[in-house]
Amino acid sequence: MEKPIIATNIDGLLIEHSAFIEPHRKWFERAIEKTGDESLRKYIGADPYFPGVNIAMEKIMPDATPEQRTAQARTWYQEDVIKYIKEHPEIIKKNVAEKLKALKEKYKLILLTTNTQDYINKIIEVSHLHGIYDDIIASNTEKEPDREELIKELKEQYQQPKYYFTGKEDQKTITRFESLGIKIITKENIDEIK
Repeated sequence: MEKPIIATNIDGLLIEHSAFIEPHRKWFERAIEKTGDESLRKYIGADPYFPGVNIAMEKIMPDATPEQRTAQARTWYQEDVIKYIKEHPEIIKKNVAEKLKALKEKYKLILLTTNTQDYINKIIEVSHLHGIYDDIIASNTEKEPDREELIKELKEQYQQPKYYFTGKEDQKTITRFESLGIKIITKENIDEIK
């Protein structure tokens, strides 16, 4: 019999949210500096924020295709995330990593991440989080991050997860999983997973 699935994120669960939000802020500060466009400031921490990325990248790389601009923007961001993790190793939640590894006996663990396919393995490597996941479903570098697309890919490749284990209270994602009948587990109630 196939093991039931636990799908997780990484942001806020295994790595503190600051590792993703500080590079996000830095990305926009750098874009404002390069473009001189102060209106980009409204996209810092916004949801959605990618319209601001598109505006900035059209100014920074006017002759590039939309896919090239997106790939470059996401590469700059992911490189900043990796740099931040290297500079702040204390943000890695080793206790949660150990709990997840212990669950592998009974469950298949799948990471769903809007980080790019090109960089998530590097993020896992610099964070020393190897050996946790059976599979990783990540974003395509040339496309805007899309959680709905990741959930769709998860459903197409695997059976429905029994649990979605998250480290941050992202209400949109929680609502998506609850609407599919998937139980949400936060790091505070990991012991509910048997």
